[in-house]
Amino acid sequence: MPDSLKWDTRLAVSVDAQPVTPIDSFNPTFNVPVQPLHSLEADNVAHIVQPQAYTFTMTVKAIGTAVATLTGLAMDNTAFTVVVQQATGTDWTFKSIALNDCYITSVASTIVIDGVPTTTFNCISLQAVRTNA
Repeated sequence: MPDSLKWDTRLAVSVDAQPVTPIDSFNPTFNVPVQPLHSLEADNVAHIVQPQAYTFTMTVKAIGTAVATLTGLAMDNTAFTVVVQQATGTDWTFKSIALNDCYITSVASTIVIDGVPTTTFNCISLQAVRTNA
């Protein structure tokens, strides 16, 4: 059975609308906490919605200047955007997704015996914008 989806898009880091590097691994966590509110008369009479939090871990190959650029963004507290880069085609889960005002909170490198070394960046995003396909 042929695959009807064409996975010819990828996530990438962008600063001031300029691409920095593609992302090899991306693990988002969207925290949208809701807390039940109780009263003396009954349980669960209402709820309180707390602020949303968007965190993610991304891994990039430690090739060229990408890791140095991202580390510089971390040290300077410079915001960046995670965007979808599309080579050709239109098949993707979202029409678009953008994590705006992202900041790097920590950096860790992994050195391997064989293959390309990678660097993992833990990040936060102050705004997530999505459009369903």
